[in-house]
Amino acid sequence: MALDALVLSAGRASRFGVPKFLLPAGPGQVLLTRALDQALGVADGRVVVVVGHAAELARYALGVWLADHPAAGRVQVVENPAYAAGQSSSLKCGVGALGASEGALVFLADMPALEEGRLLELRRAVEDRPPSCLAVAPCEDGEPRPPVFVGAGLFPEVARLEGDQGARALLRVRRERVVFLEWGRGPWFADVDTWEQYVRVAQALGWAREPAEPFATQRVGLAEAAGRIEAALRAGAAPLAPGVLLVPGKTVRWLELEEPYRGVHSLLEGPAPTPEAYLGLLRRAVLWLLRREAGC
Repeated sequence: MALDALVLSAGRASRFGVPKFLLPAGPGQVLLTRALDQALGVADGRVVVVVGHAAELARYALGVWLADHPAAGRVQVVENPAYAAGQSSSLKCGVGALGASEGALVFLADMPALEEGRLLELRRAVEDRPPSCLAVAPCEDGEPRPPVFVGAGLFPEVARLEGDQGARALLRVRRERVVFLEWGRGPWFADVDTWEQYVRVAQALGWAREPAEPFATQRVGLAEAAGRIEAALRAGAAPLAPGVLLVPGKTVRWLELEEPYRGVHSLLEGPAPTPEAYLGLLRRAVLWLLRREAGC
């Protein structure tokens, strides 16, 4: 039977302002599509992508990337309306969408540095697992890390998970029936929980070298900016990097504050009425910031 996979990308990513799964991850890619690419490369069955927070943007990004992809027919996108309840809700949503299955590899959308060779090693371990095995998990110094294979024998226990528990909670309880693969410490387990982690991964994987159209910057005084910042924060404006606030505007402008206010030192104005416009502005801004971080 073919090997299925889940890609979980529904969480709020509260340490980021913008949805982190939409951050650039190489030409034509964002973190979400990169995780899907990894899943499609190792799983030859169905791949269920679970979205939740910013679902419209996620669906748009996936649709653009899958438009001409030969494996698009194997991908199913499902929405988790209870994503705020934690990772367990997304795992349950994905397992429910799979239905009949021998099990699934569970990928997270914020682990972009997984290597093809290690994923193929994981697949072989899944194929060679003993009949009593309920799961197969790569490890870092003995600690299970995603992507984890969750066998169908664990699906009833997945249904009982609550809160932010994921597959690792089950592995601790069922340890005697888990095959562990010790991969050791390395870049393959790098995840993206903060802007600083994203910058390190983007520089290590070469994403920061992608060309980006620069912004003309303009200095503004606190008297001019403070009211706009307050209004933007009340409206839920999202920081796209520490101290950089993304706010709507008729034209694209990068405003540098003469002094920080409420933790904000820069404003990026721009029109973003559609998912296409928003993702284009976000990509341009993040790539420009990456090049500034690198001193380019």
